[in-house]
Amino acid sequence: MKIPIRLAYRDFLRSFIVMSVEIVLFDRAPWRSNLLPLVATRPVGNLRVGILTLDEKWSRLFQTNSSFLTEDYLQNAFIAPNSQSNEFLVIRADFLPSPEFVEALTQLKISEVLVFQNEWLAYRTDRKEFPNAENLLDSFTKVDFEGEVKRIEHPEHIFLYNAEQIKLDFELITNARSSKDISATNVVLGNDLFVEENVSMENCSLNTTSGPIYIGKNAVIEEGSFLKGPIAIGEGSKVKMGSKIYPNVTVGNGSTIAGEVNNTVIWGDSAKGHDGYLGCAVIGQYCNFGAGSTNSNLRNDWKTVTLYSYTEQNFRDTHLLKCGMIMGDFSFCGIQSSFTTGTVIGAGVQLALLEYVPRFVSDFTWLTNQKDELYDWQKFVNMLERRGKATGNFLNEEKTLILKAVFEQAKENRKEFKSTLK
Repeated sequence: MKIPIRLAYRDFLRSFIVMSVEIVLFDRAPWRSNLLPLVATRPVGNLRVGILTLDEKWSRLFQTNSSFLTEDYLQNAFIAPNSQSNEFLVIRADFLPSPEFVEALTQLKISEVLVFQNEWLAYRTDRKEFPNAENLLDSFTKVDFEGEVKRIEHPEHIFLYNAEQIKLDFELITNARSSKDISATNVVLGNDLFVEENVSMENCSLNTTSGPIYIGKNAVIEEGSFLKGPIAIGEGSKVKMGSKIYPNVTVGNGSTIAGEVNNTVIWGDSAKGHDGYLGCAVIGQYCNFGAGSTNSNLRNDWKTVTLYSYTEQNFRDTHLLKCGMIMGDFSFCGIQSSFTTGTVIGAGVQLALLEYVPRFVSDFTWLTNQKDELYDWQKFVNMLERRGKATGNFLNEEKTLILKAVFEQAKENRKEFKSTLK
């Protein structure tokens, strides 16, 4: 009989292994472009799936530091491997932790590489210079992995695997801890509710019979909200009055959510603060939805959904009946924005349209009914400065340099990545 994955995780957590190696999340490879626009402004290892980001998962699992081996324009803003470390466990950042995968990593020896279906998953080394990934299988002793492992190959995999990852992260975060008490005005079904300190929540309905609900520190769940797990509400986030949050939803730290949300991951610091539907979606950091904005996640003809691929520069078949939208960091849409099934919005986009938003809008596009043009860089920076004064989220120099690099690439690619409706 196969042991349920949550029970396997619980058994693993009872015997935490503190590793003396540094975890390095690797994405300096062509496959990372499959995850654009979500990784335009961050390493793959910093994506959020479940409650935690990938680097947070690995750090907690092994009780050690995590770093990134990523693209040059990103590296200065994200922790690089420490040259003083004696050993490194280098993990491909697009693979998710699972009990079997984690166990195999603990058994890996120096100069061994873990291999799954002819692709490397991880290797352990004491070298200060990391080998070329293409030569790994020839340079290290191969160890075959025959267990279960899941890969974030495309953006939609984030919401597809989110439910399972919420459950696993819930075990990781709440292990040997007790939830804070909540007001008796709330109605709770089931036992898998965990509330951190200083949460404000009154007259809400929370159903954990289909999965856990995690509510982070200083979160606010306003009156009349309905939540059905698995759900994660991040630290400092707000769920506004009368919201309906369906299963498989992650609201990252510092976000505001309202209306109807289903099967969606929001990285954090983003706002959908009004009525409207958001479903089968992945939303980046520092995004904003105008009042009444809504997306569709199902085609009227019941065909499988296609999504724009930055790698293929064309639409690819997801083989899914339901797939809503993907939105990169720092993108904003005006009131009553309507997103049709399978829409991809790049990073740094400004939208204000009366009709349906095109199914692909490239990075740093300023798109209205009157114009479709490259966002003026200084206008973009000035807007973020004003936003920072209002929200307290200011751009630092490192983040500005990342955005400028994405902007320059968008300027070069604008003729190829043309906003188009198909």
